Amino acid sequence: MVQALQVPDPTAIKIATKDAWLIPLLREIAPDADVAAIALGQGGSYWSSAVAAGITTDDMILAALATRAQMRVASTLASTDQACARIPERIARRYGVLPLSLSDATLEVATGNPYDFDCEQMLEFVASCRVRMSLASPMRIAERLDEVYRPTNVIERLLASTASAIVEEIRADDCEMDERDLSDGARDRPIIKLVDHIVAEGVALGASDIHLESEEGLIAVRYRIDGVLRQALALPKAIGLPLVSRVKIMARLDIADRLRPQGGRALVTVGGERIDLRVSTLPAANGEKVVIRILDSRGSVHSLDSLGLDDRDAAQLHRLLETREGLLLVTGPTGSGKTTTLYAALQRLLDRGLNIITVEDPVEYRIPGIVQVQVNEKAGLTFV
Repeated sequence: MVQALQVPDPTAIKIATKDAWLIPLLREIAPDADVAAIALGQGGSYWSSAVAAGITTDDMILAALATRAQMRVASTLASTDQACARIPERIARRYGVLPLSLSDATLEVATGNPYDFDCEQMLEFVASCRVRMSLASPMRIAERLDEVYRPTNVIERLLASTASAIVEEIRADDCEMDERDLSDGARDRPIIKLVDHIVAEGVALGASDIHLESEEGLIAVRYRIDGVLRQALALPKAIGLPLVSRVKIMARLDIADRLRPQGGRALVTVGGERIDLRVSTLPAANGEKVVIRILDSRGSVHSLDSLGLDDRDAAQLHRLLETREGLLLVTGPTGSGKTTTLYAALQRLLDRGLNIITVEDPVEYRIPGIVQVQVNEKAGLTFV
């Protein structure tokens, strides 16, 4: 028996880029000639084009839309942390919605498109609760999204003050360091402090990955937060080699081998908590690219009931886990929740008092009570 559970990819859903549904409503509140000129314009949003052209205002559109759609206009665009935590930024931006508040298992959301029914279904799936929509200007929603979620400039401000001071400490001789200068015994070296700072801020910001990429004249530091990759720092090009070498030493990789991809693990302490890092390197045209996956076990293992599966899929998964034999495949794109789903299933099986052995590459999170085997190709310990 082979059963496959497909974890959905929210970013795969496509929506129209033009709000063509707005044209009939605009004809009710603006001269036909002006609306026709807007409709003949080149792409973009009809709403923003009409307001920018001065043929109507946000308030006029909202009033007419509220009457037609029988919806209320959002009285405020203030957002609570609890509401924003329910909707990932990539979903909010894709659908142009702003989470407002969460109360009595109902999520209040502002939207500029009351006719996007796929949006409402996706929000209820992701938030695992009832969603109630109200109307707001798409332009104001976009502005507030930049304010309520962590925008790039906020991340830059969080990092830049400390990072710039560390970079100032790095002199030309710091770029010609040997392995002893980059080891844990030389914690006072600026390059080591810089790497520690980059990792610590990534953990604090809730990043899943840290990317170090060598470009034409700089080293770009990017964080993946809520599935969105953001540039946080631009470091001098000369720092690139010792920066990559330090990360390699942390992960016990060969710093002399710059022509082949490598992978390893590191264990760091951030704020008194032990954090696992998975490090991958890749040779590229301008220098090695490094990706650091942050495996923060503090929020890693969830219960099955907290995954946000709909009732049908949740019941099917529970039923599959009760079977005595067979194979369960969990598939889906990067970041869709495969690992989270598997570990939640393992936790459920562990609660039943079973003897569980896993074979993993890599072992991302440790679960007490389960024997987890790390594949080691060089030692001949393969999946087979």
